[in-house]
Amino acid sequence: MASSSMPPALTRSNHGVEEAPNLEAMATPAVGNDSRDPEKSEAILATRPTTARTPSGKGDDALNILSDKIRHVTPEENKRVLRKIDRHVMPVLFIIYFLQFMDKQILALTSVFGIVRDAHLEDKQYSLIGSIAPVAQLLLQPLSAYLLVRFDVSIYIPILVICWGATLACMAAAQNFVGLLVSRFFLGGFETSTQAAFILIGQMFYKRQEQGLRLTIWFSNVGWVNIVGSLIMYAFGHITKGPLRHYQIVFILLGTLTTLCGVASFFVFPTNPVKSKFLTAEEKIIAVERLRANQQGVETKIFKFKQVLETLLDLKSWCWLSLLLLTAIPGAAINIFGPLIVRGFGYDGYDTMLFLVPYGALQIIAMALSYWLSTKTQYKSPLVIVFLIPCLIGMVILYTTGRDKEHQAALLVAYYLLACSSAVTPALLGWQAINTAGHTKKSSTTAMTIMGSYTGGIVGPLLFEPKDGPYYHSGILACIICYSGAAAIVILTAAYLFHLNKKNEVRRVKAGKDAMIIDYSMTSPDHVEEKDGQRHTIGRNAFEDLTDLQNDEFIYIL
Repeated sequence: MASSSMPPALTRSNHGVEEAPNLEAMATPAVGNDSRDPEKSEAILATRPTTARTPSGKGDDALNILSDKIRHVTPEENKRVLRKIDRHVMPVLFIIYFLQFMDKQILALTSVFGIVRDAHLEDKQYSLIGSIAPVAQLLLQPLSAYLLVRFDVSIYIPILVICWGATLACMAAAQNFVGLLVSRFFLGGFETSTQAAFILIGQMFYKRQEQGLRLTIWFSNVGWVNIVGSLIMYAFGHITKGPLRHYQIVFILLGTLTTLCGVASFFVFPTNPVKSKFLTAEEKIIAVERLRANQQGVETKIFKFKQVLETLLDLKSWCWLSLLLLTAIPGAAINIFGPLIVRGFGYDGYDTMLFLVPYGALQIIAMALSYWLSTKTQYKSPLVIVFLIPCLIGMVILYTTGRDKEHQAALLVAYYLLACSSAVTPALLGWQAINTAGHTKKSSTTAMTIMGSYTGGIVGPLLFEPKDGPYYHSGILACIICYSGAAAIVILTAAYLFHLNKKNEVRRVKAGKDAMIIDYSMTSPDHVEEKDGQRHTIGRNAFEDLTDLQNDEFIYIL
């Protein structure tokens, strides 16, 4: 943007930061020097001509604190601010997602100790209760995408946490099919926005290279819940019969804990880097400049229907949806019926709970291995296929093997192979997140992707019925088909992203730029080679809320 838009009373610092003449003595301090007065530091930001920079009111929040000149962030500054962001953001996301997945998984864990019997569930009723939460999430996902753009996540998400915690606690009063069905519907509705919000927070705070690790950390609760939840149910299973059933005690305790955490999260839940109170004025500039190479912007509260339309017309949006649908069907089936499947190998309820502990550990290991391979290769598509293969092998063994006692070891190995599916979902979510730009498009694409996941969550449990045990042949065959189809769509998606990268190379040449540019968002500041000053020229439009298809500098990750 033209510098003529600046008021005459303002000058520029060496870092491109606009300052009032009487504040010249407060130029940016040396790296690591935090001695500057925070109040005066905020005064610098207050002098910025924000209305001149964003006359339409439709720009990114980042434009309110950035100057026209790109400010170079040193590796030391990058590490210092990244550590501070991690300390304030990641613990909150981890704890809340643990509680959400625990709330979601608790139905499957209680099934081993008789919730089907105690609630007098018949035929497909247990399957329907398992599917009703994602029904609510699917119906409310478009509204969720809108609300995530319009409202601060630091207020919106804590309210939802309180609501779903209270719902879970009240669920203890449900003692029949209708009561459990209604409770699970509201539980799913209040949990609708959490996953999308966390992906959005990752895009707002972290470089594309950094997002995979952070997503893996909070998503690893899929495994932690199987470990902790199984041990909790093992302990509660030894409680002698009292006025409350086992599942009612768990619902009350877990619901109360979730509600209390929701109240506490009002004080600590992060908003975007521009508005975060835990960052100083200078750190906010560094935090935002770190994201310039993402070409994804930070946040804007204007909901742009043109970006929604682009999402619907973008082939890769439908690829993400299809991939999450096909992988969520077997994933949801295993989440709801996994304990019953293991019990069908010939184990009692207590043994089943203990066997789920190493399964959870294997899920965490698979996700950690997935992240490590991702950082080594910088590719996502081969990684997804690598972890789909063990899932296919495990399902084939379960389909072809009997349920006699001599088969128990093989069946347990097959079931443990399915733990690799836990690495597929975060890899797909991360793959989608780093390949989408434009704030409304990020929100709507994530919503669309998660709608695929929720649809799979509805279909998966319906493919299995308690009466089909212990073999569950029809359900397992459907899972084999889903995993095979997902592998084929991964290849299609990678080919399309390759095509888009080649298309952008042609567009850059026509615009007078280099055909090949360095993707600084996927490189470490300590290990990057400057190419003809590209770092200081690429990314000038990074905070103009352009979509990935509009921005010829956007580089898609295969």
